[in-house]
Amino acid sequence: MDATTPSWSYERLLQLAPDSGTLEQARKLFFAKRWLVLEGNGEFLWGVYETAYAQRMETVVRLEPPLLRCSCKSRRRPCKHALAMVLLFLNRNEVWKVRDELPEWAMSLLGQKEAEPKAARATAPDQQKQAQRVALMDGGVAELEKWLQTVARIGLAQMVQAPEEWENLAARMVDCKLGSIARRIRLCQQWIQQEDWADKLTAEIGLLYLFVLAWQRKESLSPDQKRELLQVAGWNVRKDQLSAQTGVDDCWLVLGVSTGEEEKLKFRRTWMRGEKSGRYALLLDFAFGNRGFEDHWVTGSVLRGRLLFYPGQPALRAAFQHYQMSRAAYEAVAAFADLGEVQEAYAKHLGLSPWLMVLPALIDEVTPIYDQDSEQFYLLDTHKNYLPMPTSDVSWKLLALSMGHSISCFGEYDGEKFQPISVIHDGRIVLL
Repeated sequence: MDATTPSWSYERLLQLAPDSGTLEQARKLFFAKRWLVLEGNGEFLWGVYETAYAQRMETVVRLEPPLLRCSCKSRRRPCKHALAMVLLFLNRNEVWKVRDELPEWAMSLLGQKEAEPKAARATAPDQQKQAQRVALMDGGVAELEKWLQTVARIGLAQMVQAPEEWENLAARMVDCKLGSIARRIRLCQQWIQQEDWADKLTAEIGLLYLFVLAWQRKESLSPDQKRELLQVAGWNVRKDQLSAQTGVDDCWLVLGVSTGEEEKLKFRRTWMRGEKSGRYALLLDFAFGNRGFEDHWVTGSVLRGRLLFYPGQPALRAAFQHYQMSRAAYEAVAAFADLGEVQEAYAKHLGLSPWLMVLPALIDEVTPIYDQDSEQFYLLDTHKNYLPMPTSDVSWKLLALSMGHSISCFGEYDGEKFQPISVIHDGRIVLL
């Protein structure tokens, strides 16, 4: 088998892949020993891959013009099996057997009509479908505005007595494709049972009304502001839609990882910092039920690669286009000198975007303390400024690790409390 066909290269494979995630999965199959058949005749390649559950995935590739087909049920086309087989064709000549004729199953796959690859569809989006969704969201925003006017008329105290109204509204928001707004409303429903419900609900109701006003003026917003607003509403941006960006190439230090769960949906927040760019990046992963996360990020490790950033001000959420582990030493991370700088930075970013949830912050020379009278944890800096921390096991760990001394601490600041995630201790990053 001649794998040096001029028209075929790794760069061409990158262009055919629907997204970086599928290509990364293909790389894993490249090293797998589950390929039962790998054959070709110079014009076609075909192979059979056996999964861990003894399922057979039949794959066939036409080299010119490119056509990649597979019997698997993946929605992403070309799938990981077809891409992996091409990787084998390009890199491992010795595993292939030459056969003149295609097997019947390969000819059958080639004769089937298949949906256009996602990469191709992305270049010609369905404008009508998008317009229909926006119209549906418009209707949901109108309903939300009427509900907020009702809250303003009868008062929050009256509304908290009718929790079913909150759930009904959340369900309507889901129907109108406003999933993130529905999540905010359900959080409000949970806060009703807390002592400080009035402060939390007042702040959230204000943000919901601000969202309504911004949505009504969405056509006057800049493209970046409009994309951010759509995300706030619940319009998810797929990783493959970020590929038009140049991206940021850097060595990325994993500063900390935190996990949680909402309604059986597990989420993971991984914070990284670029060595040259100085940018913070948030990798947000989800897993439903008993399924685990696809990748594993080790706190303190360094990855060399390119990150693509989602819309936002500041743009924090990101996804890797490609990466590899790096053993190179990472230079010292720039940190805030005191807590006043953290608050100023948060206010600055909040002025750019009211949807800012948290600000990542590494702070030098802060001392965790516990006030027994108020039963409250605080971070104290050298200027006697302080920030409250949540009462949690993490705060207790931070207090124990510091032993009353100042430390460098990384965490998330939401405008009210600082949530510690990791510390730099003896030159190492320690996850709390």
